[in-house]
Amino acid sequence: MERSLADILREERQIGHKGDGGWKAVTYKTADNIRNRVKTWKRFYGIVNDILSQSGFNWDATKKMISVDEDNVWDEYVKSHEDARSFDLK
Repeated sequence: MERSLADILREERQIGHKGDGGWKAVTYKTADNIRNRVKTWKRFYGIVNDILSQSGFNWDATKKMISVDEDNVWDEYVKSHEDARSFDLK
């Protein structure tokens, strides 16, 4: 589903349906769930960005995923960031 969304958004951008202010309304007519997926991506990006800004977390370029130095670092992080629990980095 994510690949399909990325393909659709790429096509929409190429035909000029993305401006500085974001996606034009015509882009969302393809499916209402595109808007929801974009919101989800933004939320996930914010979580990943915050995790990577913390000490004890790194980006594994080979596996293309977040790595954690020690399990207790992750345990402490999710105590105050419950929205990150779904990432389960253990």
